[in-house]
Amino acid sequence: MTRSRLIRDLKARPSPPDPAPVTRRIRTLLALVLAAVVCSPVGTGAPLDRLLIYGDGFSFAVAEPPGWRGSIEEAERLSSNVVFYRRGESADAAIALVRVRVNDKTDENIAADLQADMDGYRTQYPKIEFRELAVAHPTYAAVAKLFTMPGQFYEYVAYVNPGPGKSWIFGASMNKQRSEATKEELAAFKAVVASLELL
Repeated sequence: MTRSRLIRDLKARPSPPDPAPVTRRIRTLLALVLAAVVCSPVGTGAPLDRLLIYGDGFSFAVAEPPGWRGSIEEAERLSSNVVFYRRGESADAAIALVRVRVNDKTDENIAADLQADMDGYRTQYPKIEFRELAVAHPTYAAVAKLFTMPGQFYEYVAYVNPGPGKSWIFGASMNKQRSEATKEELAAFKAVVASLELL
């Protein structure tokens, strides 16, 4: 498989066919039960703050930033595994939309995956700018950049590698139109990236 191209794939790849409605309900119910068991402290009454997401051969946990909603239903049509947007907004009308997707790993060099995205964007947008973006994960390697056409769009992109022996990497992005992310939006994106855990 060639280097993943997160941004292009998120925009161009058609959504996979919908599973049968019964299968979807069963999968959703199982995800909720597992999330409750895995992520909720016993006896504290604390609200769930982590989602358990699974796909073909993988599963992962990710935290919902305070004031944001995570959705696997909305993610499917956006060629993602989960999307996040502020509570009170919809994925289609979100001012800032965070997308997370699990990609096949070609090797340990996630910087090359990020560079492949940058090369693709430079071809499509010759005047695009790439800016440094400080994003970290407590245990996994992470690389990130801001892709921007100032005044038009701002795409915050990160790749996270769970390490050798794992077959997957995470791709995360946050899209903003016309203006840069606010401190709160950028904090939410960084919190999502830092909370990713391959199970």
